[in-house]
Amino acid sequence: MAVPSPAASGLPIPYWPSVVVKPDTVRGIQTYYVTLILDMIFGVFALIVGLSSVLISVSDPVSAIAAAAITGSAVCGLIIVFVINFIVSLMAVIRMHHGADEYGPEHAANARRGVLFKWIGTTLSTLAAILVVYLLLAGGSVFLFGGPAPAILYVPLLVTVFWTAGVSSKGQMYRFMMRSLQPPETRRWSDIASILIPALGVIGIAVVGSVTVRILSIISNPSSPVGQGEASRLFSLLVGGVFLPPGFALVGYVMFFWIVGKTKERVSAGLAHLYAAVPGPSAWGYPMPPPGAASPSAAPVAATPPTQSPPDATAPADSMTITCSRCGFSSSSTATFCANCGSPLSS
Repeated sequence: MAVPSPAASGLPIPYWPSVVVKPDTVRGIQTYYVTLILDMIFGVFALIVGLSSVLISVSDPVSAIAAAAITGSAVCGLIIVFVINFIVSLMAVIRMHHGADEYGPEHAANARRGVLFKWIGTTLSTLAAILVVYLLLAGGSVFLFGGPAPAILYVPLLVTVFWTAGVSSKGQMYRFMMRSLQPPETRRWSDIASILIPALGVIGIAVVGSVTVRILSIISNPSSPVGQGEASRLFSLLVGGVFLPPGFALVGYVMFFWIVGKTKERVSAGLAHLYAAVPGPSAWGYPMPPPGAASPSAAPVAATPPTQSPPDATAPADSMTITCSRCGFSSSSTATFCANCGSPLSS
């Protein structure tokens, strides 16, 4: 809220820190702080889905039922966090994009690269989520009840690749958005985090790829018996492997969370230093009376007619002056109008 000036006259002028609007970049970084919290929650849910699905395939029936319940709950939470995270992340990107030129050309170039990676990651992650829904609806019947469907067998692997590329693009987005603003000692950690996210996602690709090869070998050899339990186990491994890349990305998100926190402190300190370097309202060139002085507008203005000054020895003679017939003020004989009331004078 703007703090009014203590001056008793003139227009109310707020103090300088209340005049300046907080830069969009600073607001965007603060929103990214919230986005990373949502990313970490999403990673936890994805990790729960992935590990519990793997647990279903190797555990006894009682443990498998418990793991299936955990998986269903985590999937519901994952969908909710995915939608909220998309909205908050979009707000942060818009603010950072609007304030791209606030911290110089280097930050502007990095911020635009970050925006590009944001849209790439959002597109790939959305495609992966759509394919996951398709896999759960159409793929389950294929694996549980059999039937020739060679095209759908590659969908889990495609989803895993899309999701790995999506979280990798999001890591690059965080890296470039903070590149010119973060403390110099944290740059190598942001590079490590941006490399760890795709490197850990390769584990999920390897799991899904190995299961896909196993299923293709079964299909190519129809004589080999495959029980219902084997089909369910392979399907659970596929679901678990698909969610491993966003789950393992949690490691990189934790590192970026620390980096964004340091960056937020740094830009806030720079903004406070700018506020402290700006002079107060009294130095802005606006005429202000000293504190405690009475306001000229508060004193009543008396409309008293001016009194004629006593004759002086140096005053001109009566022949050189003329008296106004309206107010009686003496003016020079060469004047056309009265200097007091403005009435025309007759010579």
